[in-house]
Order: sequence, then C-alpha cells, then structure tokens
Amino acid sequence: MKAWLGAAVLAVAAGGAAAQSQWRVQAVPVIPPAVFVSMQTNHWNAPRATEFAAQAGEVQRSLANHCVGGAAELARGAWRRTLAAWSRLSSVAVGPLVTRRSARRIDFQPVRPALIEQALKAAGDGAPEMDRIGSAARGFAALEWLLWPQSRLARGPDAAAACRLAQALAADLLAEADALAAGFTPLDAEALDEAEVVERMGEVINQWVGGIDALRMQAIERPLLEALARRTSRPVLPRALSGASAEDRASRWAALRALLVFDGPVAPQPGTALVPVETVLRGRGLNPLADRVVAGAKAVDRALAAARKNTPATLRAAGAALASLRNLVEAEVAPVLEVRIGFSDADGD
Repeated sequence: MKAWLGAAVLAVAAGGAAAQSQWRVQAVPVIPPAVFVSMQTNHWNAPRATEFAAQAGEVQRSLANHCVGGAAELARGAWRRTLAAWSRLSSVAVGPLVTRRSARRIDFQPVRPALIEQALKAAGDGAPEMDRIGSAARGFAALEWLLWPQSRLARGPDAAAACRLAQALAADLLAEADALAAGFTPLDAEALDEAEVVERMGEVINQWVGGIDALRMQAIERPLLEALARRTSRPVLPRALSGASAEDRASRWAALRALLVFDGPVAPQPGTALVPVETVLRGRGLNPLADRVVAGAKAVDRALAAARKNTPATLRAAGAALASLRNLVEAEVAPVLEVRIGFSDADGD
C-alpha cells in the first residue's frame, strides 16, 4: 500500500482524462488509494446522501397531502423514489451508515405486521412517540404496510391513526436522511494520512463485498430457502406488498455496479468524479483482471434482468451470478488492492 501513497496523490492529477473504453490505445492514469477513497466519498456517498434527504422530504409532503384527500399513488410514487435513493446510498454501507446503524433504524427486514399494528393502536390516542416504536415497526417497511395493498390512510376507522403514524414515520425517516447527508463530509485526498487511507480503502472494498452478499442473501437466497421450507412455489420477497422487489434489486445492483465498473466513454479527471474499481485496476495495468470484472458485472446485468419475473429459476441464476462476481472480487481484486476481506457490516443474521 505504501507504494501507492505520498507523491502519487499529486502525480495522478497530471495524467489527464483517459478514454476508458480505449484503454488499449490510451493509457489510464494510476489512481492511488487516497484519491480513490476521496472520490468515492465526494462523488458518490455525499451526493447520494443529499439525494436521499431530498426524496425523504418528498415522502413527508406527499403523505401529508394524501391524509387530506390527495391521491394514494402520489404517496406511493414518493415512497418508491425514496426507496431507490436509499438503496443507492446504503448498498455499500460506509461511514455514518455504519456508525448510525441506519439500516436497522429505517429499513428493518422482514416486516413485522403485528408490531406495526401495535404502533397503529398507540397512534389512536395521538401522535405516537417514536422512542416507543421499535425498529421493526419503523421506516420503509412500516410505510409500505400502511400504503399497500389498500392505503390505510384514506378510509376506514383507523385512517386518522394511520395518518398520524405515517407522518411520524416519515418525519423519523427524514431526520435520519438529514443526519446522513450531514455525516458524509468532503474528503481531501492530500490530507489523509497513510493509516486513514488503509482503513478507508479496506472499508470500501469490504463493504462492497458485504453489499453484494446482502443483495444476494436478503433479496434472493433467503426467500428461496423459506419458500422451499414452506413448500410454496413463489418466494416471499422483500418489498412484496408494493410489488417493488425487482425494482429494489435493480437499484441496489446499480449502486454496486457503479462502484465497480466504468460505463462512460472517457474516464474522468482524477478528483472530479467517481472512479470505480475497474479504472483502478486498468491504471495499474491489470487489464485482464479488469476485463473479467466487467464480464462478471455484465453476467449479473443479464441475470437480474431475467429475474424480474421473480420465478425461482431466474432468481437462483441471479444469485449464482452475484456469488460468482463476489468471489472474483474477494479472491483476486482485493489482494491486488492490498485489502484483506473480513467481516463486514452486512454480516450477521
């Protein structure tokens, strides 16, 4: 790792833009770890956190509108857009996403209907106290349960209580989003010392592996195993109430993909945009390995596109493609980046 540090941070700026798709005829500049991690924070995590906060505000406004007679579809659309923004931000859980345990706070899975029912009853007497509502009855899953398949905010004896609960949940979601937007502060590559670079580089790669494991296990493998245990033909997938299972998988994969491979025609000036792992590998002359990473990503593209039908066979194929790419990153990419793969924040039950 030391060989990548120091003067190399400054030298990379002189490399200029390289045509990533034409790496055979035009050199790709070396991207040192310090620049890599700062570009990930400044041009991925921070913008995605700002985007999530903006979308969370839209959810709050749309739910308030729905509770005074506005269309349910407007609130549902806001929920979907906010979920997509959250998935793009949280697929690789680094920085404040980890320290704040944000996923547990606002995206506890699987949904616990009985606990949401309890929170709904508590909201019958007035605005609920969020401190008394556990993680399993908060966040995206609880809002999904309130909005689908019939909106509980629109009619029925519990509509007023459902609106109070939904608005409290939306305010809580927005507060977490604002905290994350404030937590991803800009990084200056030149100001990072060696120990910080090593730590952050390891975190980025390990949490990318954790993110692809979480996508594979939570969204595909565990539902398939549960369906097998229940002897049912259709797995009960996350986001099933809203019908957003495939949509959410696509959002999560889009984030993992953007951090891994480069799709643009010309690589960005170092320090001006996100640089994915593929570009780092090509900058070091590891083009055969980079080609295999790109091929693995394209295999996942195809498998997840086929899995939009949510059939067991297509889901199993998508899980296998994700596992294959994950194994390549762990076995071959991480060692050349001098990163040791260990337990990530995605590990656990």
